Amino acid sequence: MLTGAGSPAGRERSRDIPLSCLHEIHQLVGAHPRPVIALHVGEPYIRMPQEAVEGYCKALRDGHTAYTDARGLATLHQALAERLAGNGQPPPERLFVTPGSCQAISAILQSLAVDGGQVVLPELHWPMHYQQVVMTGMRACFASFDEPGRSVTEALEAAAGERTVAVLVNSPGNPSGRVWSEAELRELHAWAVRRRVPVISDEAYEDFVYDGQPCRIANLDLELPPEERVVFSVHTFSKGYSMTGCRLGYATAPNAERAMLLTRVQETTLVAPSTPVQYAGLAALGASAHLAEHHAYVRRTRDAVVDLLGDKLLHLTPDGGWYAVLDLGSYVKDTYQFCKRALADIDVGIAPGRGFLPEGHPGADRLARISLCAEREATLEGVRRLTDYLGG
Repeated sequence: MLTGAGSPAGRERSRDIPLSCLHEIHQLVGAHPRPVIALHVGEPYIRMPQEAVEGYCKALRDGHTAYTDARGLATLHQALAERLAGNGQPPPERLFVTPGSCQAISAILQSLAVDGGQVVLPELHWPMHYQQVVMTGMRACFASFDEPGRSVTEALEAAAGERTVAVLVNSPGNPSGRVWSEAELRELHAWAVRRRVPVISDEAYEDFVYDGQPCRIANLDLELPPEERVVFSVHTFSKGYSMTGCRLGYATAPNAERAMLLTRVQETTLVAPSTPVQYAGLAALGASAHLAEHHAYVRRTRDAVVDLLGDKLLHLTPDGGWYAVLDLGSYVKDTYQFCKRALADIDVGIAPGRGFLPEGHPGADRLARISLCAEREATLEGVRRLTDYLGG
């Protein structure tokens, strides 16, 4: 028997998961009567490598359609461990193949969840991270990592509490494009080790760092005994390898105990990742030219968009990732309504800032996100339409 929100059994946790206005915009774009320049969503123009396509089809032809272990194919494990060589080549029992990085993060949070627990997120965050925290029954607390003059430690101390069970960071960031420096990650790691709080590092955009190489916070764990390590690292094939619809990711746990708890969650909820998709991922790992081409394409688009927008409209210059955040506060009072008007009037889809900030945050009505990974000329045309529409 189903119980309602006011029943003696209590309130269903799913009622507390907020609906994202990003999904609303996506649905409006889908129902729009004219072609849309879709800057509201991260769907890459550079499609998945042919090697991955062939790997998927060959797996089907060869009959590779049976279950694998909940942690994934052994051959894919080995290839991923080699890709993560800087993380100490995690052994198979600490490496998990997952149906996308979203599922990986959700499972890690489930493995860490405690009654009354809290998870620290950046103020400017990807909304699904917040939804995933709420789904566990825990509470999100927001840290102001971008506040001028404030150290990482100060931001963490202001946000965290006695019931904090994890810090979730995303570098390069969605939506901000922020890339954490090695010094910042070292400060975060030192705080987490001192407080014995796990760090979940979402590295979905690791192949899109535009200056230098990404610093992997999991590397810092290698300086510690296994039982003191704190970092879960999460990766995906969706971004660099353009396999958004294939739903393939992977994650590493910091030590054997955390891996054991994550295994319980995966065995309960997943059974096994898709076998043919894993073979596609295995083939994609050999397509190094694809990563270089994709990185260069998005970077050139980013450079052109930054030149068009200038300091007047950019909230932050993205140092990595697929997105740019605009500050439209000098032009509009409510970017949520503006995004709907822009779609209706100029056929451009953009994402409102309130989807990426805590409820009531003063930036929610000023900010909006655009994507940088779509076809370049269409992206630039969409940006021109926006600036003209704003009167800029």
